[in-house]
Amino acid sequence: MQYRLLTLGATVLTTLLMGGVVQAGTDENDVEDGQTGGSSQTVEVEMFDYTYHPAELEVEVGTTVRWVSEEKRTSHDIYFPDEDIGSPRLFPDESWERTFDEPGTYEYHCRPHEDRDMDGVIHVVAAGDAE
Repeated sequence: MQYRLLTLGATVLTTLLMGGVVQAGTDENDVEDGQTGGSSQTVEVEMFDYTYHPAELEVEVGTTVRWVSEEKRTSHDIYFPDEDIGSPRLFPDESWERTFDEPGTYEYHCRPHEDRDMDGVIHVVAAGDAE
């Protein structure tokens, strides 16, 4: 009986420790709307009501921004006119990512909804310079 309790205790402890290791590898700040990210972090921008949420954000170099369509009946894209690059049209629950490796200001808009002023901007700063 004592051996069974010891084995059960070791199993529970191992499970808790493994859960802690997995959790330690996933920082809860890895995905935060509008918050500053760091290298190898991901920040989400949601698209709904013909608006990017947040429409403006600041991230550190190396951060990945993931745009997620939360619309129910339409599609959007993300287009950077200064660089002539962008995403395909994203339908409900689809997403697209871009990693920003250079400091700068990156303005973008939704091509299908330019007339609705669906615009956004990403300010990319050097690591440690974010507010």
